[in-house]
Amino acid sequence: MKIGLTARFGDKDAIDVGYVRAFAQTVEAAGFDSLWVPEHIVFFSKYTSRYPYHPDGVPPFGTDIGLFDSLLVFAAMSQVTTRLRFATSVMVLPERPALLTAKEIMTLDHLTEGRYMLGVGSGWSSEEYEALGVSFARRGKRFDEYIRAIRTAWREDNASFHGEFVNYDNLVLLPRPYTPGGPPFLIGGDSEPAMKRAVTLGDGWYSWWRGYDLEPHMDAFRAVAEAAGRDIDKDFHLVIGTPHRGEAPDALAGKADAIRAQGAKEMVLALDIGRATLEADVRRWADILGVKAPA
Repeated sequence: MKIGLTARFGDKDAIDVGYVRAFAQTVEAAGFDSLWVPEHIVFFSKYTSRYPYHPDGVPPFGTDIGLFDSLLVFAAMSQVTTRLRFATSVMVLPERPALLTAKEIMTLDHLTEGRYMLGVGSGWSSEEYEALGVSFARRGKRFDEYIRAIRTAWREDNASFHGEFVNYDNLVLLPRPYTPGGPPFLIGGDSEPAMKRAVTLGDGWYSWWRGYDLEPHMDAFRAVAEAAGRDIDKDFHLVIGTPHRGEAPDALAGKADAIRAQGAKEMVLALDIGRATLEADVRRWADILGVKAPA
């Protein structure tokens, strides 16, 4: 099982391109497989939307949060690393123009030499959709169509696509992605629609485990996959992420064992890592998890 880390780079003391590069280099040197970075285009000082990853539905961040654009962050990281893989955690795909996104990701795929995975989700903030002029209510249908339209643009000569949200004929998008067929779409989200999207349109599923009983949750996903006729044990990238902040370090091994037992190909962790103690913290977590630095 591969092991990756996720980092927001959104705290005031971490919004620094030099730190972003140093973080990627440190994570790679310690032997971790991947680095996942969240993506939101804009934030708000007040929300009415329910945040699905916190028990009380309230977003667990303050009014001064900010994020660099994740694709540009990965472009910077790719120039100071050689092995580390990158993934969005996750990009809210329906908010973006489909073909512009296709071109940006194709370019990033070349910059990283095939080390980028496209983590995508439908999002939860109606405020964000409204500010960007995109229908929140129609985001699911737009999401599905965008995946098909982007893949068609990446893969076909003189491509044509006709949908409700994307229409083109005789389209040329070159060069082709570095990764044959384009980077993998890893569908994020724990709702039933997200599960269905993962097994019908995705190359993998990115679930975020938040302390509930993991086995029934995974049983539900396997049932969705079976109903869709998708063999998730073959040519499917199952990723399970989980936070481990403010908890005993020794408890992390148990979480890793639970995730491994569910057949995950990759585990993604949100850990306590301080800027001033970056190298020591990353190596400490690597030791706890049995992650070995490359020879």
